[in-house]
Amino acid sequence: MTTVVTPTVAGQRTPGPAAPSDSPRRGSRNGRNGPRVSCVAHFSRGLLVAVALLNAALVVLVAAPLPRIPLLVLVAAAVTSWGLVLVPPAVIGLVAGAVAGRRHPWCAGSAVLTAFVALVYGVMPYAAAYRTAQGQGQPLAPSAYFEGVNYAKAPDGDRTRRYARIGERREKLDLWTLPKRDGVRHPAVVWVHGGGWNKGHRGQSPAWNRWFNARGWSVFDIDYRLAPRVTQLDQIGDVKCAVGWLRRHARVFGIDPDRLVLAGSSAGGNLALAAAYTEGDDRVPASCAVRDSSVAGVISLYGPTDMGRLIAGTALRGDPMIPRLMGGSAKAVPARYLLGSPARLVRTDVPPTLLLHGSADRAVPVAQARELARRLDAAGAPSTYVELPWADHCFDVNWGGWGSQIARAAISRFLAIRGESA
Repeated sequence: MTTVVTPTVAGQRTPGPAAPSDSPRRGSRNGRNGPRVSCVAHFSRGLLVAVALLNAALVVLVAAPLPRIPLLVLVAAAVTSWGLVLVPPAVIGLVAGAVAGRRHPWCAGSAVLTAFVALVYGVMPYAAAYRTAQGQGQPLAPSAYFEGVNYAKAPDGDRTRRYARIGERREKLDLWTLPKRDGVRHPAVVWVHGGGWNKGHRGQSPAWNRWFNARGWSVFDIDYRLAPRVTQLDQIGDVKCAVGWLRRHARVFGIDPDRLVLAGSSAGGNLALAAAYTEGDDRVPASCAVRDSSVAGVISLYGPTDMGRLIAGTALRGDPMIPRLMGGSAKAVPARYLLGSPARLVRTDVPPTLLLHGSADRAVPVAQARELARRLDAAGAPSTYVELPWADHCFDVNWGGWGSQIARAAISRFLAIRGESA
């Protein structure tokens, strides 16, 4: 038997079990970092998606038609009134998208796109309002943007007084009167609250009352009967009743009856305009016995001006309350729709009018105010129309918002003229 011996070269290893190497250790180290890297990737991707969804939701709340769900309506109104809240999440979305663009291009792209749109809706209202404010001689004050909320859940009972008994109901108002002084008669505002004709209450806009007082105007913040128990024409009669009552008791409160201004927001703006424009019209009598319900001027904040068009063109068309509010359909009772539509009541001798309306109003289209302004101008009636860019319905809930700042400047100029005309 022959044995073959294979020579071993120096430095050459003989076959055998592999020596331990550090490759498994590197693999194990990678194994330990792998889940960590994966977690970071998932987190960054999730953050991008979350920011994109947040900005998209904010844009929808600001730009889309108002939802039917009451809670979402409140949220949408709040986000729209405080539009600057869109800026921080928009900036976060832009930064996150730029940082993670290479690793997660699709998620980053979505985040950047929605963030850009949100930023536009957050910043552009200021740019547009700045130009309008300059036209009103009122520079915008960014420091006042978060000044407060112009809303109260309930009236201030200490200010309440009854002004009429209509049927079984006692109609009340809140007194925001200035101290009486010998030989001085203050001008006064009769404020009509909003609420879609079927809700709301006196005293729900206290910031306006305090603001009027600070400028030397007493305020009488009135209630009126609400639908569907009464019609719109009944409500207009209630407003006339309150004005007539105030004129009759002007001396008691130290008020100059020749310097009364009617003002209201939303449905209240509609009622204020209609009451002022139908003074002396027997088809819309006061709800109580009064001799005179005339006013020296009328102010409407985002109030409807053409009931037929408003109902036909908005969600009110399907509201079962509307036929009861109007007393029937437009075909059945056209006169009621006409008498409740200030745009169709324009005459040369209507009281001086100030209209304030947001260009982005989703509840009462801005076309309502534009049409009334056009007709007033064509009739040669004294009027001023101020359109507030990017402002939505109830813009004055944010008392420091751009729309509110411009509105206060316009109303201040309007009152200065009315207050001097004794």
